[in-house]
Amino acid sequence: MALYDVRSGALIAGDAMQLRGGMAVSGQIRPLFPFPAWATWSGEESLKSAQKLRDLQPSLLAVGHGAMLRSPVPAMDRAIATAARHLARGAAGGGRA
Repeated sequence: MALYDVRSGALIAGDAMQLRGGMAVSGQIRPLFPFPAWATWSGEESLKSAQKLRDLQPSLLAVGHGAMLRSPVPAMDRAIATAARHLARGAAGGGRA
């Protein structure tokens, strides 16, 4: 579940992405904080969700794991590109790597 405030551009994205341990799309293991990846059932669906959330061009991103991030679009783009590369390579665990 994600909540988007059209007035301010603030996005609460739950576990669709994480910031703790490094920005990542859910399903991508971040060695310093791998737990969200372990609970992701589909790397492909996680990537689709992240792309839809990025398309909102949020001004602020708040997720379940990590501090809030202002002007998050460039970081979201990098995380999405990384997840897409891992999925394209067929990384084990549905894109976790």
